[in-house]
Amino acid sequence: MAPPDDDDNPFSGIPFLGDIAALLGNDANLWEGARQAANQLATGGKIEHNVDPVVRHRLSEISRVAELHVAHVTNLDPTSGGRPPRTDPVTRSGWANDALETIRPLMDRLSERLASDQDRGQEHSQEHSMDPFAGLLRMMSPMTVAMTAGMMAGHLAAKAFGNSDLGVPRQHDRVLIVPANITDFAGEWSLDVDDVMLWVAIREHAMHSVLSVTHVHAELDRLLHRYVDGFRRSEPTLDDLDLDLTALADGPDASQQMNTQLQRIFGNPELLLGVSRDDSQNDTVQRLETLLSVVHAYVDDVVIQAGPRLIGGFGALSEAVRRRQVAAQGTDFADRLLGVRLSAEARDRGDKFVAGVTERAGREGLARLWEQGALPTPNELAAPGLWLARLDLPL
Repeated sequence: MAPPDDDDNPFSGIPFLGDIAALLGNDANLWEGARQAANQLATGGKIEHNVDPVVRHRLSEISRVAELHVAHVTNLDPTSGGRPPRTDPVTRSGWANDALETIRPLMDRLSERLASDQDRGQEHSQEHSMDPFAGLLRMMSPMTVAMTAGMMAGHLAAKAFGNSDLGVPRQHDRVLIVPANITDFAGEWSLDVDDVMLWVAIREHAMHSVLSVTHVHAELDRLLHRYVDGFRRSEPTLDDLDLDLTALADGPDASQQMNTQLQRIFGNPELLLGVSRDDSQNDTVQRLETLLSVVHAYVDDVVIQAGPRLIGGFGALSEAVRRRQVAAQGTDFADRLLGVRLSAEARDRGDKFVAGVTERAGREGLARLWEQGALPTPNELAAPGLWLARLDLPL
């Protein structure tokens, strides 16, 4: 496809916007660009070396210990297709690439949804036809979906410990762990690297075991798809973006002002993609939050059961991890785009549910979480007694 002529390009008089419009006229591989953006953000633009073979071997040993203790606590079968999970130490960029491939089906689905909205709205879009920025955002939609995914994967990879930092079920049996981030975290908090690595391995194998339960994996997939389907195109105008085009003018602070505004827009997927949530999807949001709350609370409980037996400084490590989670609240937009981030309040509800079930029915009762049809409803999350009563009703 040839680039549009300047006469047909309404943004040709604005250098920054004109460059974007010209870019959209090329047959560029959008997802390759997203991958490059993810790698750039994951590594900070620095050269990244492969995982040291010594670290790889040590993690393999630690992972086997973690697997055994997780299996003892959960009694869940972590195998996929008869094969046990493979612990795979990866670089930050390796984690980012895998995360990008994992979320790509959801992003493609979102892109198709937005395209359908655009097609349906074209015949009555006269109100926005005079707004060049609305037109630009429509043109940019496929690119912004891909690049938003790339930025999300890259930002998460810079700090992620393993699979569960994404929150979206993988379609493979690899338990990815990022030693570089573990080492940085251990150094920051003056913790033993092997202790942190073991803590992460327990968490990741516990999460993998839960998501290996077929109906749990399927329900999370279903809710994620429904969540993405709940977005609709909102056609933000220049006023919605609050973008000051005077910052494009020459001046000593023009570049800094423009960068600040672009960071705000690119940090907000709803502005970036020109979408908003459909209020009719509130039930999906509640069910997704309920499922994630229970899964994370259960995994945290497994770590609490297995960790102290193996990790001498378990208390200090757990407190450091808790502070890390608090600091991360609201710092990325995976929660707004995929709904896979939990607020402190949601985590607390999940913790209270797991504690309430354990108090009433012990760990045998808690294990019933993963029976077919046993996942709690939003109302039952606040009333573990009701959930236990429902399980005991005759079918």
